[in-house]
Amino acid sequence: MKLFKLMGCCLMFGLALSQSLFAQKAPDAVSSGSETQYPSMWAFTDSAGRTVQVPQSIEKIAPSGPMAQIFLFTLVPDRFVGWSSKPAPELVPYLPQKTRNLPIFGQFYGTASTLNMEALISAKPDIIIDVGERKPSIARDMDDVQSRTGIPTVFIEAASFESYGKTYRDLGRLLKTEAQAEKLAQFSESAVAFSKNVQDQIGKGRAKVRLYYGEEASGLVTIAAGSLHSQTIEAAGLTNVADLSNKGGSGRNQVSMEQLLLWDPDMILFTNGAEASVLQKDSLFRQLRAVQQGRVYDIPVEPYNWIARPPSINRLVGLYWLAHLAYPDLVSQQMLESKVREYYALFYHTNLSDADLKRFIR
Repeated sequence: MKLFKLMGCCLMFGLALSQSLFAQKAPDAVSSGSETQYPSMWAFTDSAGRTVQVPQSIEKIAPSGPMAQIFLFTLVPDRFVGWSSKPAPELVPYLPQKTRNLPIFGQFYGTASTLNMEALISAKPDIIIDVGERKPSIARDMDDVQSRTGIPTVFIEAASFESYGKTYRDLGRLLKTEAQAEKLAQFSESAVAFSKNVQDQIGKGRAKVRLYYGEEASGLVTIAAGSLHSQTIEAAGLTNVADLSNKGGSGRNQVSMEQLLLWDPDMILFTNGAEASVLQKDSLFRQLRAVQQGRVYDIPVEPYNWIARPPSINRLVGLYWLAHLAYPDLVSQQMLESKVREYYALFYHTNLSDADLKRFIR
């Protein structure tokens, strides 16, 4: 009799332990009368070629990084249970009230991982979604995150302007928001077609506008031509004067005033600490043709920089703005205003006031 009682206790303990472990790794339970039912799962193949079992209904999402936050905010802004990194002050006014003070999870993977596992588990997300460029280790990285957290983890590729349509369609299929995702995909593809048309028009014997992009208070930190951060400049049909290929230039490069004077660009954009109203008064900058002709502009940054940082869908609206500044005969003021309003309504869920529109594209 004692043996049977001992076996029964062991069986009950094992059952309780297995239920406890399952509760930590499974999606949230749904109570139905006296029964507890778990959402049904389905097999989703992500951009890394991994087949992941994900819930049929995904209502609580943990983005793995800044790129994921941007894309998911444009599609499902009310489904976040936390942030990979704290939203910038420029973004906060665009966020649903309930998402503004969500927990910060940190960086999910890589050598600089700062993942707060306790905060992540407490938030009980249905899924972790990573969006961005495909790296050689991406499948292994996603498997590692999923193994450590016990939460379905998927990767959706977003590598360039041309890829954004597919990115949104993949997200729409995963999150069962196909109709809204299609609207964002079509706007993205329309912007790419617009970009190619502008480039074709300029290619018919017309000189490209030469542009300098400046950051920090000095205005002498720039992005290299041909780099990921310079894509908007080239896509809008301009030439980035900062040809630093022989110096290994990329996202952030210190240049001298002497070099800038030699480049003598047709147009200048300032951002991230550099201000047009300040630097136009500088005696050295006043020697530049762009300053003398009044072709110096601050890049709109609400809720994200329109041109370079981060190199994501925030740049779609920048294509129209920059092409208009450079080639106003090809891109009218009316077209620009229409596209900016459409973009903010679709991607940032905001109907711009006339004052905001004027402030952005003045």
